[in-house]
Amino acid sequence: MRTGKIAGTLVLGTFLATSLAAAQGQTAQEPRSETQGIKETEKFIKEGGDVAHAVGVAKGQVESTLTAYNALVATPSTDMKKDYGKLLKEMKEMDEKVTAARTQVEEMQTAASTYFTGRQAAIKDIQDPDLKTQAEHRLADSQKKHREVVDSLRAARESLDPLRKELTDQVKFLGSDLNPGAAASLAAKAKALNDRGRTSFAKTDQAIGLANDYFNAMRPAK
Repeated sequence: MRTGKIAGTLVLGTFLATSLAAAQGQTAQEPRSETQGIKETEKFIKEGGDVAHAVGVAKGQVESTLTAYNALVATPSTDMKKDYGKLLKEMKEMDEKVTAARTQVEEMQTAASTYFTGRQAAIKDIQDPDLKTQAEHRLADSQKKHREVVDSLRAARESLDPLRKELTDQVKFLGSDLNPGAAASLAAKAKALNDRGRTSFAKTDQAIGLANDYFNAMRPAK
């Protein structure tokens, strides 16, 4: 009797395992819906826009922090303690925004992998050889342009890091010696910092423009 129960259990287990495997196989082979590609594209565009926006926000906050720094150093401050307090608040916001931009830029590649994998799957279902080749060429071109967008955004974001570090050092210097003489002694470094900032901001604007052009071109016309 016990042997019969064991055998029955094994048969049931085998049946369930076979049924599950068959169900999984059916799921894996289910065809893509006619609108799945459109939905994936919309999600990809949104995520790309979010990344470009995050980089823009980071750049704007670095600019704002630099402006607060200039108010304390490049122009005579009538209340150094108050202006320094404002600068510290800007610094905290800058660190948060730049870190958020770094995270989103790095996560952008994951979103791209999902999108392009789905697009490749859709192309496999095209029967006409010429259309399939055309679709493959357009996919390859889109992937190439996307890599350029990612590289540009990453380079722009990375250009903010040395700017942020140098600015942080100068703020710490002032924190240890907050008086007009110390502020005046930073004149040369402040000028170099602002020059570097203009270069970094221009690079960031260019990268954001490239990203916006790429993603906007993917939107269906209304």
